[in-house]
Amino acid sequence: MMQKNTLKLTLGVMLFALGALNSTSYASGTPSAADYAYHVQPGDNLSKLTRDVLESHTGWDKVAKYNKLPNAHLLYPGEVLHIPYAWLKNSPAAAHIETLTGDVKLNGNPARVGDAVSSNAVLETQAGGGARMRLPDGSTLNVLESTHIEAKEITRKKKGDFFNTVFKLVAGRIDAVKNAFPAERSPLLIQGMHGTIGVRGTHFRMAQDGDNTLAEIEHGKVGFAVGEQAVALSGGEGSVADGVKPAAVIPLLSAPVVMNLPGQFENILVRVDLQEMQGAQAFRGEVAREEDFANILAQNTYQGTQVRIANLADGTYWLRVRAIDAHGLQGMESRTRFVLKAHPVAPLLMGTNDVELAHGIQPDFSWAEVDEAQSYRFQIARDQEFKDLALKQDNIKATRFSFAPGQNLQIGQYYWRVASVKGEADQGPWSEVRKLRVLPDSATAPALKPGRMIASWQDDATRKFEFQMAGSKDFSDIKLNLTLNEPKIDIEMPAVGKYFFRIRTVDADGYIGPWTPTQSFVSPARK
Repeated sequence: MMQKNTLKLTLGVMLFALGALNSTSYASGTPSAADYAYHVQPGDNLSKLTRDVLESHTGWDKVAKYNKLPNAHLLYPGEVLHIPYAWLKNSPAAAHIETLTGDVKLNGNPARVGDAVSSNAVLETQAGGGARMRLPDGSTLNVLESTHIEAKEITRKKKGDFFNTVFKLVAGRIDAVKNAFPAERSPLLIQGMHGTIGVRGTHFRMAQDGDNTLAEIEHGKVGFAVGEQAVALSGGEGSVADGVKPAAVIPLLSAPVVMNLPGQFENILVRVDLQEMQGAQAFRGEVAREEDFANILAQNTYQGTQVRIANLADGTYWLRVRAIDAHGLQGMESRTRFVLKAHPVAPLLMGTNDVELAHGIQPDFSWAEVDEAQSYRFQIARDQEFKDLALKQDNIKATRFSFAPGQNLQIGQYYWRVASVKGEADQGPWSEVRKLRVLPDSATAPALKPGRMIASWQDDATRKFEFQMAGSKDFSDIKLNLTLNEPKIDIEMPAVGKYFFRIRTVDADGYIGPWTPTQSFVSPARK
């Protein structure tokens, strides 16, 4: 029954949409280039051919008529018989899981890379999870997060490169790249609640969102069967089947445009701005190490025009973004390569911003201790671009720097910054830049605030910040929990001891970023 249904869908839907083969060619008895060509071997006979090659024991009569054999019981070695692929004997086949992310179950058990997915198998991904399958014909099927998909049939013909693959998408979303084969040789069918996609060679997506079955075509052509209706879809087009209204061809939104991408990101929360797009209700963002997105590491839907990605390790990544329209269809995708270098994180600079000191007074530079740093790099420059360095010092083990006796800065304006270093030479991003002005001896510098814990960091002051301070590294003993309107903290110095702190951003739309890696400082004894 499954083979009959598959053949009916293939001929009635996929071939209607693709125009790849006249669906009446078999009935006409005219051999087709899409047929399997069987070369008769010495010793072949009617019984052997029926047993080894044909699916039905009564299929020989059809083969004889199809090839217009004068004598159906007489075969000659070297003779070529054309056999439609649907008449060939089936054998079991399987897809195989190539990559996994997060929580994925195969037939109710944890899935593993290399697992075979055969007919009647059930694959389920949880939120944040995903899997890529390699189909028997070499095509790929990405099962995205929160998806339930069932393999209804995965078979191949014993003779030739002929495959049948049928999946039922119960819920969620898939993204497939189907290899091109000659007509009828390797159909792929994805069945949704109210529609079925039939494809040969294309990149497409399909989703089952509640009662809506959605089809989205990146390139190529597919047939979308909705009841008795057959809709032909090409690249850049989509459709929605809800079981009530006839399905229509809907142009997909164009690929989003990424704005002002930096050479590398230096914050643990990556923020990518997108150009405003008419008709876009939201944007879908996905991140992977490789451009083919075989293993999706992060994925989310964003209501605004900023994609935010947290908890990535340093490295090179690819971002894939699609706009979502009012129908729920995801549009054409854009792919952007980006580099993240946020670790070890920059230390928070301690003390007051923009210090002024009289000439001859030794400045004292201090910063917080970064848990992932083994040393620090310190620079003072006469310009904000740090091209004219007045002093630089590497391999500082402490969290402060002081000039040696007799070493002074000349009168003028200076800028200083610090970077964390992991291991021997793995430097993270620079801290914010602080100003230091050295005044003539006769000038009076502003008094510094005694007994205050003051620190600041680089960020956009239009958002809020949560600041936590604890007496223990695991933050089980929280001493202070503040919401700040600016990227700085100014509080009374706590009691003598070592304190740990962390910070996270709170955007205007309520999005809360990840906590920064832990930093710490020591509150000294009062003088």
